[in-house]
Amino acid sequence: MLVSLEDLDLMLKKLSNNTLAHVLTVFLVAVLTFLPTLQMFFYLDEWGNLYEFTHVPYQFTIFTAHMFYLLFSIFGISATDYFAVGIFIYALSATLLYFFVSTLTKNKLLGLIAGLIYATSPIGIDTVIMLWTYFLEGGYPLTIALLLLLYLILRYFQGGKIFFFILALLGFFVFLELEPRRVFLFLPIIILFDYLMHFRKIIVPDFKFFLRQTPFFICFVLYYKYSVTLSGIFATGRIALADSGSYDWQTKLDLLLNTFSDPKPFVTLANILLGAFLVLPKEILNLTTVKGTFFWTALIIVIAAALVVIGFKIKKEFGFMLLFSLGWIYINILGIYVFSSPGISETTHRTLSLSAPAYAMFIAISGYVLFLYLKEKIKKKEKFGKFFLENQQTLFFSVLILFLGFNLYATHSHFEKFNAFRSRPARAFFKDLKTFHPSFPKKSLLYIETSKDPQIKHRLTRIYGGNNLGAGATIAVFYPELTYKEIDLVRELKDVEKFLRDDPKKIDQVFYFYYDENGLKDQTKEFRLKLKSNQKF
Repeated sequence: MLVSLEDLDLMLKKLSNNTLAHVLTVFLVAVLTFLPTLQMFFYLDEWGNLYEFTHVPYQFTIFTAHMFYLLFSIFGISATDYFAVGIFIYALSATLLYFFVSTLTKNKLLGLIAGLIYATSPIGIDTVIMLWTYFLEGGYPLTIALLLLLYLILRYFQGGKIFFFILALLGFFVFLELEPRRVFLFLPIIILFDYLMHFRKIIVPDFKFFLRQTPFFICFVLYYKYSVTLSGIFATGRIALADSGSYDWQTKLDLLLNTFSDPKPFVTLANILLGAFLVLPKEILNLTTVKGTFFWTALIIVIAAALVVIGFKIKKEFGFMLLFSLGWIYINILGIYVFSSPGISETTHRTLSLSAPAYAMFIAISGYVLFLYLKEKIKKKEKFGKFFLENQQTLFFSVLILFLGFNLYATHSHFEKFNAFRSRPARAFFKDLKTFHPSFPKKSLLYIETSKDPQIKHRLTRIYGGNNLGAGATIAVFYPELTYKEIDLVRELKDVEKFLRDDPKKIDQVFYFYYDENGLKDQTKEFRLKLKSNQKF
């Protein structure tokens, strides 16, 4: 039985106000988008934590490390389970964005669109590569924290209940403690949000504005200037602030002043606004040359400015929301430029994940106002106007589905590149190693030779590298009966010869593997025979 257009229209109207359906849709799309992360594996700094968890009696250090330990006590060294938790955290952040945008715009459908764009977008998705940034600190926990604060402040603005403001203030101080290296970005975003929310009433900030922002500023100064922390509870801030950055304050000030003349922040802004379109062929979108970069950066920023103007024409509030989302993105860019890495421009870079909700807001609201603007213009055309009005919902949702599909494709393509290069090979490497040798004797030396392909050599170092105690400690994660001093890994024959120089009998403690594009091969028996016969390679 065919569904009539009237029935379809009624169904869409019901769905446009069904909060539960929206939440489930956003959550499930976010899960679908990030399913490829289940293939990922432990990486870099995580090896040091895992070695401590498997070999050293646990002692509480910092709150976030304690969260990692609690998960380890449940999942052990099953990487898939950790990444499943990460997917849940990401889907939660997408759901929270839905509530924030729905409340801000008073339009649940716009909230749904923003949530879906965020759920599928590639902005800052490299944050998933490491568990620390995926769901322990930085990354998506940071996004949830900011969205929660903005939502509480918004509820205070709309309802006037001081309870929401106090909750936001307390949350700000707690989040400062949990991730001081990134939460400093929250203050200018909160100030901008407050100012633009009231700009239509006041151009120059009034006393109430300063009254609202002073407590946030005081918390900020107390924390960063006078080290007033919650270290007795969380023990995070003081440790993190001891290593708060790579640059001194003079360098940071110079970098801040440079942002007025350096085009890099604008290039990054354009890259973020391009989003998934960066996967287009270079023949279409050329950002590899100075001329191409300048052209596309200028064009994207002009288009963004035009969309803001259209937003103001449709409804002032939409214009301010678009300005806020652009300001939010730019604050993230400047914060990373000044305090961390001036050269970052890749859309997927982990430090830009905080921009992803703002990107989704901007695309959702600008797309909506552009649709309304074109609707007003086109309906005056007799033939095309009639067709547009009769099929406006179909056209709108068709464009939305195509855009979301392209976003999903770009995100999955990026994940697949990393999984093919590192994730699946890493899983196979440790699985094969454990299959070849369920255990190793103490004082073992693992010698791994690779093909001459530089990519293979690089891949191998990314599989086990990053442990501050060395490669042996990474291997020992899977052999908890051995400490990092009782097993080592080398890549050159001279290290094997040095190992055997004092005691040739230790040859039974030498294990030889060959690694190439086909994976790990155990050739220990043949290698030992060659060593005994003193054959050279």
